[in-house]
Amino acid sequence: MQVRLHLRPPARWLTAALAFVSVAAACGGGGDGGDGQPTPAVEAAPSSESGAPAQPAGAGEEAPAPADPEREATEEQELLVAPVDTTTTTAPPPDEGEAGAEGPAEPAEPRYGGTLRIGAFAEGDGLNPASNAFSTPVYLMAHPVFDPLAYFDTEGNWVPVLAESWTKVGDGTVWRMKLREGVRFHDGTELDADDVVATFRAQLADPVISIAFRSGFHPEEPMRKVDDYTVEFVGVRPSAHLPNAFTSQLGMILPSEWLERAAADPSLNQMPVGTGPFMVESRIQDEATVLVRNPDYWAADLIDIYLDRIEVYPIPDSAVAAQRLIAGDLDLIVVSETSAILTLREAADRGVVTFENHRSDESMLLINAQSAAFSDIRARQALTFATDQDLYVELLGEGTAEAADTMFHPDLIWRNPDIVQETNTPERAGPLVAAYCADIPENCSDGRINMRFAVPGPSVESDRTVDLMAATWGEFFTLDTRVKPLDEMIIDVALGNYDVALADAFGSVDPDNDVLFMECGSIGFISLNFTRHCDPERDALMYEQRAIDDLDRRVEIWHRIQEINRDAYTTIFLTHSNFTVGARDNVHNICGQIGPTGDELFCNNQGRIWPNQIWLS
Repeated sequence: MQVRLHLRPPARWLTAALAFVSVAAACGGGGDGGDGQPTPAVEAAPSSESGAPAQPAGAGEEAPAPADPEREATEEQELLVAPVDTTTTTAPPPDEGEAGAEGPAEPAEPRYGGTLRIGAFAEGDGLNPASNAFSTPVYLMAHPVFDPLAYFDTEGNWVPVLAESWTKVGDGTVWRMKLREGVRFHDGTELDADDVVATFRAQLADPVISIAFRSGFHPEEPMRKVDDYTVEFVGVRPSAHLPNAFTSQLGMILPSEWLERAAADPSLNQMPVGTGPFMVESRIQDEATVLVRNPDYWAADLIDIYLDRIEVYPIPDSAVAAQRLIAGDLDLIVVSETSAILTLREAADRGVVTFENHRSDESMLLINAQSAAFSDIRARQALTFATDQDLYVELLGEGTAEAADTMFHPDLIWRNPDIVQETNTPERAGPLVAAYCADIPENCSDGRINMRFAVPGPSVESDRTVDLMAATWGEFFTLDTRVKPLDEMIIDVALGNYDVALADAFGSVDPDNDVLFMECGSIGFISLNFTRHCDPERDALMYEQRAIDDLDRRVEIWHRIQEINRDAYTTIFLTHSNFTVGARDNVHNICGQIGPTGDELFCNNQGRIWPNQIWLS
């Protein structure tokens, strides 16, 4: 879930924390030290992966076919380990009589210079990775300014960026990280271990940032300096994959001296000092952030940086952003709303290309297993049976998203192919509701179960969702529908003030990052296990897979976890969400970014992209 971070106190800090948690857990910062990597990562260089590699497409590929609503895996292709999409590109429709149409052709050589104008669907309250919560749109500004310690390649393996190497010590409770030497911040100071320690300590001390990861590190000695360029991180239990924790804002390092100044002057959070290829020139919150090329970038000999400037404009209405892109007022946007995706697809003959990922996020209904109405499994079962998922996919997805049965897309190796969700069986709901209301009449009205339904909005799509659900559930449930801005709704969900909520979650590069949203330890006054369902067997399995590199055993574990989740009836999966990057056809190298090791980087990670090496024709 993503939220806008401008709230009235005291709710602002909680919403910011939850926004960060969703992003941090989805890209490496959650749980007990980050997500699991599918292959061994004990050497200085990251290991290779046996799963099928993703194949990011260039601008010369054919237009994608409409999303197939069928719930069966594609048997012709090898299953993937990471939720990379075969990043498709729209192309103008073929002229009559032609067999097909090529996408926009790449010019022979990249060009230097120019300004990239990006529309972001939300704003952040600052750009300091040690004190401001980064949501998806904030990363559009953060990635050019900061190099993380590690990131993911196109197969979902971690690769070092600011780090030169990561080494697992012993059973993996401790990991040793060695920095690259000679890296300089924008202010000219050299990066060293003191900066890493100071940044991590600041993140641990911050009540917002630390909520997603503090419990995973040793409470007394979470890290220790070994020498000027080496730091050891200490967890609370073994992890085979700790570097993944530092692929998000947790791995973005600030100068220790700057952190001291920012602690005394929070206005500096809007103008941070990083190590990346771009520096913050100006920032007016809710209006524009301007980044300019770093003339002394430490990796300039390893990575080509083409743009002179990047301008980021917050535009919360994705439909408006899509129209501005088509009109040429913007060069690039990221959206997930159906109407905006359809608008972009239909503009293929007007100079617009799209890059879609159907595999890295899920739209679902969360059910609060500790609420008075739904602590009884019969209520959760009845809601599942009464949900018309097929109609939801047809009317709300409109060909942009596929039906989901579990937290994994059918193309992923993690998905249990035997799981079929029990929606669209309303005849099974009636007897359960009748028995429930006979036993617990105080939770019912006129023979129907009373429920609080939380929906983010207001918007056209939220109105359509409410109307559809009211029509399909109305025979069995009395709805108290509460449509609120997402930043307010997420507070209700975290505090347990709901029965059923429409939400997006899961879809991490590695499923271990999603442990945070299921483990018993995440249930509390503020619950990051949003359904508040605790299962000791599931916890034991999640911690087992975290500690091992055996891909076959990890897959077996996640197949069992999906069975446990299905049998708990706490989540009704609706669709595999579609994060779409839309761009003008003169914007190149959106996918195809490389790190300092020469590895191609993961593109469109739940809408998060690196604009660093984009160039314009």
